[in-house]
Amino acid sequence: MKELTNEEIILSGLAGNVETGLESKKKDAQVSKLGASMFRKQMIERIPQLPATMQKNLKDDRAQISDKEYFVIRELTGTSTDVIKKNEKSEAGLRNIDDAELGENQFFLLSAICLQYRSGNTGRFDELFPDFLANAVFTFKLGTREIMSKNPVDMFQSPVFGYNNHKDFGIIVLNNPKLLIPKKTIAFDIEDAPASMSGYVKLKLIGTEVKSY
Repeated sequence: MKELTNEEIILSGLAGNVETGLESKKKDAQVSKLGASMFRKQMIERIPQLPATMQKNLKDDRAQISDKEYFVIRELTGTSTDVIKKNEKSEAGLRNIDDAELGENQFFLLSAICLQYRSGNTGRFDELFPDFLANAVFTFKLGTREIMSKNPVDMFQSPVFGYNNHKDFGIIVLNNPKLLIPKKTIAFDIEDAPASMSGYVKLKLIGTEVKSY
């Protein structure tokens, strides 16, 4: 796969008219974009939504676009569990996000969400959801806005009314990827379980990051 230059990244994301003399470069960049991964292309298309300073940082090679996964491992307790929590720092092997939000110089395009389960406190997250988890619901929020509200947790393992028929186990691919911005609280709650829950879940937020340095 050909790696896009910073100029190609900026030009690929441009919408509407561009300066005279840049039209051919823009077309070349659009062709190069076809070599990028599906999630990477989704971020490139949203370059105009980034702040002007971040766009300039990309062009000046002071920022980069890269594949990214944020993850949290959480023990399930009671009939509801907050999987992503405020006032928690990243910790090796448990989570790689601080205080349930992105850092000051980070933007992240969320393209897919993955939820996996294991019954014990060690081992791989590759077990089928038990009934108490499958029959619970989840809510995903950005700030005060509910992006997905009280959907069945079993949605991660089974298609729902033809949605996500062809997907990897445990993954929901978003039809409309969400751009996460710095200092906006991210929340993922499992609620309304029909019985007390046990075991552990691993939540992964999958997409593309733009980060300045």
